[in-house]
Amino acid sequence: MKIFRSTYFIGTLSMIFLLISCDENRNDPGWSFFNDMEKSVAYETWSANPNLPEGRTMTGPVEGTVATHEYAYRFEKTPEDELKAATIMNPLAGDFDIDRAKLMYDRFCLLCHGDKGDGQGFLYTSGKYLMPPPDYGAERAMAKSDGELFHNIRAGFGVMGAYGAQISVEDSWQLVNYIRHLQNGKE
Repeated sequence: MKIFRSTYFIGTLSMIFLLISCDENRNDPGWSFFNDMEKSVAYETWSANPNLPEGRTMTGPVEGTVATHEYAYRFEKTPEDELKAATIMNPLAGDFDIDRAKLMYDRFCLLCHGDKGDGQGFLYTSGKYLMPPPDYGAERAMAKSDGELFHNIRAGFGVMGAYGAQISVEDSWQLVNYIRHLQNGKE
């Protein structure tokens, strides 16, 4: 009988501890023995930070890092690199989302190149920009490969700045396809 009582007591005590350990709050990690990372010192974005180089809290990414959804584009804004970029194949050739492409065109290209791609955008026609942007229907633009157009968008061309930092790789290809769409006389 004494063995039964002690077994019953140990079983009941174990069940109580088991039920106490079941907590509805799943966000509480329980006991924290080494909480130095959990309760770290927070620095304001623009404040000085003695633990980092140059003493700044807000730092950019390490040079050479590439976002997981991007790839390193190694070509510069030079005629030689534009010729090298001519060999890049368009992964979306003929198969593109025209609504997304038009949205990107309206957002980044419309002001200079115009709604038809004829170089008659607002910045040029208003006189704010003295040099006419290229007409996509011109022979020179029509002769460019998709890779060259992609390069012009990513690295820039002439007085046009580089949009590689603002436009994703996929959206750059969408723009190339939309330019081809405009060159074929479609709107």
